[in-house]
Amino acid sequence: MIAFDTRRALRFVRTFTALCLALSVARGQSLREAYEAAAPAHGYDRWIELQPGARYTGGLWIGATFDRMSSRFVGRGENVRVVGNGAVLDLEGGSLTVAYTATRFDLDDCVVVHGDIEFRGYKDAFVDLRPKGSVRYVTFFEPHDYAVRLSMCGKDIVLERNLVVDAVETGPDFMFLTGEPNRWLPTGASFSHSVQDGHHEFFDNWTFHSDPLANADPKRHFHGLCDYG
Repeated sequence: MIAFDTRRALRFVRTFTALCLALSVARGQSLREAYEAAAPAHGYDRWIELQPGARYTGGLWIGATFDRMSSRFVGRGENVRVVGNGAVLDLEGGSLTVAYTATRFDLDDCVVVHGDIEFRGYKDAFVDLRPKGSVRYVTFFEPHDYAVRLSMCGKDIVLERNLVVDAVETGPDFMFLTGEPNRWLPTGASFSHSVQDGHHEFFDNWTFHSDPLANADPKRHFHGLCDYG
């Protein structure tokens, strides 16, 4: 993991992101609408081809949720490919989450602002619900919580050549399955992975914080968190 030590990178990303937002539609299609309109292709259940220069808004949950009353996972996942084509994903404070599913999610070549990408998994003696996938060539500007968070999702995740500027600290993250905040799960890091997961594949990812104190703190760029708080 490499942290930029010059202001030139920050000026470039701010200018680049502002230009992308200015050229995109004032309020384009929602990410959920693009997902629901996508058809199967190339071995994926949904192949989402984003339009160059377009802006897609809101978060998206792909996969199952955990029902605390029944202690069961409800819902199912799909294999999803998002071809970014330079589009802007304005998550509006939300998240693009792939959760509790043994399926694949691949995203590349876009700009993500004001949100994060999360892979969440679960494995015990009876089920293996760990997603696979990749995030490549994505520029993150002011992502909320993290740019990418990997939680109990195994080793089949690749993060390659992503650029993150000014990940926003929003307070403590929430404990595994319970949804309760825990101060031992801090946000504000560019990349965060589970310390129980094993090894993920990270290649040539760069991060920067305009706050000099944050930029000097290695944990604001890359850190490991416990799945259970």
